[in-house]
Amino acid sequence: MGLKLAMGLNSPLVKKHRGAWVAASAVNDAVSQAVAYLVGLDEHRSRIREEIGIETRRASAIVLIGHPAAQPDVPEGAIHETIRTLNTHLARVEVLTYKELVDNAERSIGGAATSSGRVP
Repeated sequence: MGLKLAMGLNSPLVKKHRGAWVAASAVNDAVSQAVAYLVGLDEHRSRIREEIGIETRRASAIVLIGHPAAQPDVPEGAIHETIRTLNTHLARVEVLTYKELVDNAERSIGGAATSSGRVP
């Protein structure tokens, strides 16, 4: 995969649809693009393996969509729950906010430091 330019700060992460929060179109577009890349990897799997020596069969993608603070009119919990629900329906693509990425990294570092006996 590759890295893409972030969505503009004016692009919402979620929107209301029939009384429920759903991923906004920019998020769905990014997920669709990641799926298209994965399909391309699948279609050229043999050639990639032969020419580059990389197995792409279990390739996956992460779509990093922005920070909940960029949409202050929506409760952060609603954004996280909407993205969590979206992720339950995706097989090889995971959608994360920047905040979730940083929080996960901090937990990993804290857990690694604690398990080694060092104080964070």
